Parts: sequence; structure tokens; C-alpha cells
Amino acid sequence: MNARERFLAVAKFQKPDMVPVSGGPRKATLERWYNEGLPKNVDISTYFKFEPGGGITSYPSEGFEYSWNQISSNGVNIGPFPPFEYKILEKTDRYWVWIDSLGIKQRGFKEDWENGWSGFATRQFLEFPVKDRSSFLEIKKRYELRIPDRYPKNWSEMVKEWGRRDYPLCVSIRGPFWWTRDMMGLSGMLLTMYRDPGLISEIMEFCAEFQTAVLEKALNDVDADWAILNEDMAYKKGPMISPRAVREFMFRPYREICDFFKEDGVDIVVIDSDGNPEPLIPIWLEAGVNGVSPCEIAAGMEPVKLREKYPRLILMGGIDKRELAKDKEAIEHEVLSKVPYLINTGGYFPGVDHGVPPDISLANFKYFLNFTRKLCGWPEEYMIP
Repeated sequence: MNARERFLAVAKFQKPDMVPVSGGPRKATLERWYNEGLPKNVDISTYFKFEPGGGITSYPSEGFEYSWNQISSNGVNIGPFPPFEYKILEKTDRYWVWIDSLGIKQRGFKEDWENGWSGFATRQFLEFPVKDRSSFLEIKKRYELRIPDRYPKNWSEMVKEWGRRDYPLCVSIRGPFWWTRDMMGLSGMLLTMYRDPGLISEIMEFCAEFQTAVLEKALNDVDADWAILNEDMAYKKGPMISPRAVREFMFRPYREICDFFKEDGVDIVVIDSDGNPEPLIPIWLEAGVNGVSPCEIAAGMEPVKLREKYPRLILMGGIDKRELAKDKEAIEHEVLSKVPYLINTGGYFPGVDHGVPPDISLANFKYFLNFTRKLCGWPEEYMIP
């Protein structure tokens, strides 16, 4: 099997020759690993022998770690066009203040910038571009279709290349929660749900309408394999909003997005959300979603329990990053408690339950990959020395 066939076999609960294993280091983690012997002039995915992957879309993002190469640096632009002008507004001895390409004003620690901003660093969000209906109508001007401008100049060459590919190709978009939070901020969005629910519905439905309209040409031209909706709508104890609110405001956009993908042959639709979004899974399934990622263990998203409750739900991640920072015995126990059972049931992609943090040594990460790959059927040449 090639990487594409392997990915699809796992996602469709079939039996692949080998099950892929994933995990993406943060920038701070790479800095530690360079000091521990990781070559600086080698591509990370090549060095760790990750399965190849490709992404159709590109949009402003910070801190996306390696995971199936979901985001393309030269893909279909589904962000604001033109983007907001990136500006640094203030520098002090402790922090910097800036406006990013989405129009969000924020403050971050000076040392995070000096060490290379990764998007994972803590920062304070100060102001968002949408505050009411008039400001939403203003920002919509940056989301006009303008299809020729949103597609790369070499699109036809990219289509030909993807037609010859042997790896899975992903369509990565923002879900309605993430989309609206980027525009209004979490507190602004939640308050507006109460004060002007019609505006929230309009913004979330526009999320679905705009992204599917931009991507219609792409999915007519390209046979994509899967889609991921980036949401990040939960914390340790549960979702940031109630299932009732999700059904009221987001069910229709979710259904529109899922129907769009499935009508174009993209049957694998995964939602990525940190924290514990488990109470929302029944709604997602009803809307057409059939996978979740990254199954964060600290928040209680135990993949074995999820498999028992949802037998046909695709699961990605679920390996506790905290255990990988310990010793070999802890790593083995963590992997053995989940991977053999889950790969036998199918529909499971073993991986770290979010970005690999810098408290995990290079030696431990290699041990995790090698130990897990052996369980997943990979031959010796795929082990990392």
C-alpha cells in the first residue's frame, strides 16, 4: 500500500498493511531537540519518516505543527483578501502589541517573539475586528469570492501533480465556532449569542457559504481524500458552549459543509478541537462529521472509551503527551493501553494528543515512534536510529 491507500484504509475501518503514527513538535521542542542532536538541515517529516500528506487550502494561521501536512503555504486562499496589514504597535521590555492578518489586536511576551513566535505561546487578545452588524458587513468585503485571486497562479500544475499523488490530500477549513471567534473573540461571540442571535447565525452561515463557494472549483478539479474543520471549542471540563447552542447556531452550517464535501466525494470529515468536546459528538455525527482529533487525554477524551461509545467514529491522536515526558516504561504502558485494541477495531490513527511539548526529549519521542510503529506493523527500515 502507498500512503494514500493506507490512510483511506484506516479511515474506512479496513485493514491496512501498516497503521500510520503521527506527532508534531512545537518550535520550542525543536530547539531542545537540536541541542540533543536533531540535525538542523533535515526536513522534520523526512527525518522522523512520517507518512507524506498534502493540503489544498491556505489561510492565516500560527503554530500549526506537522500533522498530515493539512495546510499548504501555496494553496487556495480562504482567509481575508486582502489580509489585514500586519503591524507591531508597541514594544516594551516585557511585551509586544500587534495586529495580525485577521485584524486581531493582541499582546504577547517579548521573549516569545525573540525566540521565534510559534502561535502556541500565551498571549492576551485585546480587540477583535467585529463588534456589531456594521463591522461584520465591513469585514465581509475582505471575503468576496474573487476566485482568480484566491487560487495559485500554478493551480493547473498543482492539479496535475495531485492527480499523480500517492499520499492523502486534505481540505482544511475553519469551522463556524473558530471562524466567529476569530472575528469577535470568545466573550464577544457569547455575549452576541444572547444580545443579537440573528447576527451570530448570519456570521456562522456565512462561514459555510463562503468557504464552500471558494472551494467548489477546487473539489471539481481535485479528488481530495479528507477534510478537517478546525474548531478548538472546548476546555478541560467540557465545551465552551452548550450542546443546545451548538445545535441552534452551528448545526445548519455543519450540515451544509459536510453535505458539500460528501457531494464531491470527500467522505472523511474530521473536527479538530482541543479540550473535551465529547458532549458535542452526537450533534457532529448527526450533521455528517465522522471523526475527531486530537483526543486530549488531560481533558478526559480517552480514545478507548470513545471507541466503545462510538464504534464507527474515526479517532486521531489520543496518546498522552505527559506520559511521553517520563521514561520508557511509562511510554510503553501508555501505548499498550490503547494502540493494540484501537488499531484492531479500525478507524484509529495513533498520535500525540496535540503538539509535542518541549518537556519531551528527542530520545523519548524516537522511542515512542519506534515502539508504536512496531505494534502498527512497520518494518525495521522505518525505525528512527
